[in-house]
Amino acid sequence: MAQPIQDEHPVPIIDAARCTGCGLCVRVCPTHALMMKDGLAVVANPQACAYTGHCERICPEQAISRPFQIVFSPKEEAK
Repeated sequence: MAQPIQDEHPVPIIDAARCTGCGLCVRVCPTHALMMKDGLAVVANPQACAYTGHCERICPEQAISRPFQIVFSPKEEAK
């Protein structure tokens, strides 16, 4: 089950059908935005999510995705 983006603050989406409940994502989350609930990982504190992608990279089942990736580019000078 996909988790919605709340308050326009991007959060990872966890596919409950693919999550095996290993808890690796919860352990690597630097801001403690994730927790285990009923044996599955959930985004329990979406405002704390720093969107680092650690959870997505460590998930062995590829159950975590991010809706988009923020990319900053240098500001171009006006001519």
